[in-house]
Amino acid sequence: MILKKIIILLSFVQVLNAQNSFPDWAKGIVWYQIFPERFANGDAANDPAPDKIFPNKSAPPNWKITPWTSSWFSPSLPHFNQRRYGGDIQGIIDHLDYLKDLGIKGIYLNPVFDAVSLHKYDGSTYHHIDINFGPDPAGDKLLIASEIPDDPETWKWTSADKLFLKLVQEVHKRGMKIIIDGVFNHVGTQFWAFRDLVKNQQNSKFKDWFQVLSFDDPSTPKNEFDYKGWWNAKSLPQFNRTKDDLNTGPKQYIFNSTKRWMDPDGNGSYSDGIDGWRLDVARDVPLGFWKDWNKLVKSINPKAIIVAELWELSPDFISDTGPFDALMNYSFAFAVDKYFIADKKKISTSDFIDRLKEILKTYPQKNQDVLQNLVDSHDTERLSSMIKNPDRDYDRDGNESNLNFDPGKPGKEDYKKQMLIAALQMTYKGAPMIYYGDEVGMWGADDPHDRNPMVWSNLKYENEIINESSGFHKGFGTYIVEPNEDLLNYYKKIIAIHNSNSALRDGDVNFLYSNDATGVFAFVRSDKYENIITIFNTGNNNQEFFLNLGFQKFSWLDLLTGETGQLTGTRAPVTSLKISIPSVSVKILKINSEE
Repeated sequence: MILKKIIILLSFVQVLNAQNSFPDWAKGIVWYQIFPERFANGDAANDPAPDKIFPNKSAPPNWKITPWTSSWFSPSLPHFNQRRYGGDIQGIIDHLDYLKDLGIKGIYLNPVFDAVSLHKYDGSTYHHIDINFGPDPAGDKLLIASEIPDDPETWKWTSADKLFLKLVQEVHKRGMKIIIDGVFNHVGTQFWAFRDLVKNQQNSKFKDWFQVLSFDDPSTPKNEFDYKGWWNAKSLPQFNRTKDDLNTGPKQYIFNSTKRWMDPDGNGSYSDGIDGWRLDVARDVPLGFWKDWNKLVKSINPKAIIVAELWELSPDFISDTGPFDALMNYSFAFAVDKYFIADKKKISTSDFIDRLKEILKTYPQKNQDVLQNLVDSHDTERLSSMIKNPDRDYDRDGNESNLNFDPGKPGKEDYKKQMLIAALQMTYKGAPMIYYGDEVGMWGADDPHDRNPMVWSNLKYENEIINESSGFHKGFGTYIVEPNEDLLNYYKKIIAIHNSNSALRDGDVNFLYSNDATGVFAFVRSDKYENIITIFNTGNNNQEFFLNLGFQKFSWLDLLTGETGQLTGTRAPVTSLKISIPSVSVKILKINSEE
């Protein structure tokens, strides 16, 4: 009997600990994704030199930093992958007030660790911020060289590291959170352990860190050294692993690096560290590793959020026993693309609603509110360009290899539809995420065009010229590059509505109405404080219909227009509210029962 009571008590403690380790702060939070090299150049003195970008070969003649405001398709610029625009940590710090004014509550940074590429998914280290993101690249390089990389006791804090910690401090000072990219499946060829392996082959102490297929035989003129790269990309060597875990060496290094950024001073207080992680290609890393890593993360900061890059419904990863709190909700993006963006291939309203419901049925209720509801990212064409190019396969169908893609500037009707999608993100269940620059109307095809420099109002940009030499076959013309102020103001307004109404952050959701023929649907978000109804008309005609709300007497406020009204029932037990809604538009009504 006593043993049974102990077992019950231990089970209760486990449940309590699980509840205490959930990031409640992330429920309904508005995220903003930043590609650091392309957000803002706050310190021109730290711009990368050619030897950093071309470590094993000569730089192209006359290579230099690409001017931030230059035309993206200018024939005088280096190839897209060879460009550096100089974005850095100081540039992010300089624009934190912009993000706060926009209404952002959480920042997600693409990789910030030292790496050769512009995207930083080919890390040279996990325990140092990229030297060109900080104020003293040359000094940082010397400091890093003085360390023993696999011995954390020798690690030092570079100027870039310290500036990043200042960024974390400034983010927290403004009441925001920050998470960074963890790329723990693979590294770059300049990664310190891989370089030792290339140099010393079988004699390297890191020979078991990577998936070596064959070592070089020094007795032959041919170099037989071969290894497994992620998706067979030799520029991205994969860590060695068992079926259920990463090799002990890289695993411990990742654990040490994780502690460094979550509790920088090591005093057991996590207030000076990052608030969580977004994890690259999460399904490619063994599940056993993630479970162990989750325990480490939660032991440092029980409220840290762990977000996985998973492109499919993943109940095995996001569950009461799964290692992740949330994911980048690409299933949401797929549904939005097929309904709000598609034209000839548009799915029905009921199909769209079913797809949204399927997402909610897949995950526990507490996780539903922290799913990152994105539509575009650094891996897709930009939202406005998706809209301009409907009826395409989502992702990897928007680059110059497709003859039918129009890379030109979206028009007024495209941005009108973008506003509709933004309204869905801000009113539906989950945590909306904005890719940097979408709020000012930036456009672009798939990678690399979606990673163009942020458009700022205080800079004068060259016109975008698209012609036969641009690599596309449509969209030729000259386009003005400047912030879309109307779109920006709309984002500010719709985000403010989201942030100021608790039901929109973590309330329940129930669909009230849908009509396949008209493309109209409505849902209500409810908590103990309020009821908010969002109504969408995705069709091309104005519509009128009645909503039965279940109240005999109530008032309503249109949160977008400020219009108010009051209704008293003429027939029991409910009053029907007549809805008149223009084509391609949304209404957001706050309902107050007066019974």
